[in-house]
Amino acid sequence: MKKKTKIAICGFNLESNRFAPTCAESDFKENMFFVGREISDEARKDSPAIHLGVKGFYSEMNKLFGHDDDWIDVPTMVIGSCPAGPVEEAFFNGFLEQLRLKLLAAGPLDGVYICQHGAAVATHTHDPDGIMFDLIRKVVGDETPIVTTLDLHANISELMTSAVDVLVGYRTNPHVDMFDRGVEAASVLKEMLDGMQPEKYTIRLPLVAPSVTQLTAKGFPYGDLIRYGQEFLDEDIFNVTILSGFAFGDTPKNGMTIIVHSRSKIENARVVAEKLAVSAWTDRTRYVPKMTSLEQAVGLAQQAQQSAEDAPFLFADPADNPGGGGRGNTTYILEAFIAAGIKNCVFSVFYDVAAVELACKSGVNSEIEITLNSQETNEYSKQLKVKARVVSLHSGKFRGHYGMVAGTTADTGKTAVLDLGGITIICISKRQQCRSSDFISAFGLDASSFSSIVVKSRGHFRAGFSHLFSDDQIIEVDVPGLTSPNLSNFKWSYLPRPVYPLDNDTTWDLD
Repeated sequence: MKKKTKIAICGFNLESNRFAPTCAESDFKENMFFVGREISDEARKDSPAIHLGVKGFYSEMNKLFGHDDDWIDVPTMVIGSCPAGPVEEAFFNGFLEQLRLKLLAAGPLDGVYICQHGAAVATHTHDPDGIMFDLIRKVVGDETPIVTTLDLHANISELMTSAVDVLVGYRTNPHVDMFDRGVEAASVLKEMLDGMQPEKYTIRLPLVAPSVTQLTAKGFPYGDLIRYGQEFLDEDIFNVTILSGFAFGDTPKNGMTIIVHSRSKIENARVVAEKLAVSAWTDRTRYVPKMTSLEQAVGLAQQAQQSAEDAPFLFADPADNPGGGGRGNTTYILEAFIAAGIKNCVFSVFYDVAAVELACKSGVNSEIEITLNSQETNEYSKQLKVKARVVSLHSGKFRGHYGMVAGTTADTGKTAVLDLGGITIICISKRQQCRSSDFISAFGLDASSFSSIVVKSRGHFRAGFSHLFSDDQIIEVDVPGLTSPNLSNFKWSYLPRPVYPLDNDTTWDLD
């Protein structure tokens, strides 16, 4: 009887902002928390709530092995939180122990797939991702293939690269290739099961790119670098991963990291990695962000309101991006737009549980007075008193059609649509960024009818609004927040220094 291939599936997904409130078990359970067979059941749904990398991995494994009965999946734990602060030590250690016991209970394994973000920090360590990878390696042994997929914002440590055989990073930002990278991970794992023994070479640069410069569309330096890297793929070089990293992790392992994988010779990987590193460093001045002042943004919104020819504009608030640990509720732009009398504008989405609760209690069409951020303590989440009419109330669950949420189920929690007298604000009770126009249309509004849209997002929204806005209609506004692209606004504790563009005199060359 043919022996079936037994593969464990696990994952821990957190992007930690060192300056944000700590991340607890409740943050994971609110967002993504699948254990055992819940993982495989969810991954096989048409519109899953689980990470699309897991869905892609299952899909490809079933194709490669002919039928899912020809391989045995061992789903352990796949969990994830909306980006937040450092994960609490007790919860993380408890997660590791549960994972260890599940892997041990599975018995001998033929391989492991890890669906990971890669930019977590914990209250007790800079490198929870590396600790997790090392634990898995110690349980399964040195000869068992381990492949991980990583968000391109991952901050890479030596422990991470030494514990895992192959690290497959996303190649798109906004991240619309998560499914594809899961497929690639399955394909690589199958090659290793068939005897391929990969080699890899890693280079970290003293380059910490501000978030708004990390887009991968044409014309952005990071996208140009990733596309250049893919030109080196051949019969020997099978994966080129370039990870821009996440500055707000504020760790010793920060810095753009290039990982090149070879099917046979580390020397081949080294040559490619060095070419890419030199190219990235030569291009470093392109990673200095160009932002629009709040005063200029107000003027553009007034212009769009007065002239249909100039409308519409999409204003992004990357400094309060929940996708990077922002609270999703600063009021700098909202207050300025109200003061300027801006009309026909929608803010999607604004995180305020208390505001939603008051709206639900008052009911549709009621007139209410709300103090936004009445329960917030973060220094940037200042209170703002407004008068509003409750337009509609919603459960917050919907199927996405555009960008990163296409083909998935999204959940903003209880949601209230409020009219502030010409400005519509969509208040949600599950913190997250607006990733597409679905976060407007799902609540009975027509995104194309507004002259101005404001989103609290760094870049993921672009894929989800590309059918409505060209790049020259998107305005990135420079206001304060936990995820400001202006890195000089922060007091760094662990970031390697000097580092570009924080330190203009930073130097680097090949040793």
